[in-house]
Amino acid sequence: MRILFTQTYNLSDQEIKFVRGVAGIYFIYLTESEIAYPFANSKLIYIGMSESKQNSLFKRLGGHLSGQSGNLGICNYAKTQNVKFTYYSAEVLSNYGNENLFDVENFFLSDFLNHYGCFPICNGQSGHKPSETSSPIAASVDWSFFG
Repeated sequence: MRILFTQTYNLSDQEIKFVRGVAGIYFIYLTESEIAYPFANSKLIYIGMSESKQNSLFKRLGGHLSGQSGNLGICNYAKTQNVKFTYYSAEVLSNYGNENLFDVENFFLSDFLNHYGCFPICNGQSGHKPSETSSPIAASVDWSFFG
């Protein structure tokens, strides 16, 4: 199966409300500039996750917008450029063979690393290592959406 990105939202106080109470994986990207990664350019600057509906995508994205997340890179990009996000809910992602969102985030980060030569510029870490009993993700990612 191929993971495609279609629905997008502006990274703004108004539009992050659409993901209130949603757990899942989110992708933050620039609309105009591209980052020169070692293997290819991309507009994607961050891959993140919310593992629970209490700490939902709304809360995580709001923290990035305000700077409260501690990730000043995302906050500063949002202040100076047009920034958007897209996401997949935990429910949809569970169809790809692994319901552990930590493993799913690691899958996306590792796949980005393989295609671009490093992690997204605002990801300070590589996520967690999958557990030994981790189910493989039966999918490929269409990174071309991000340039």
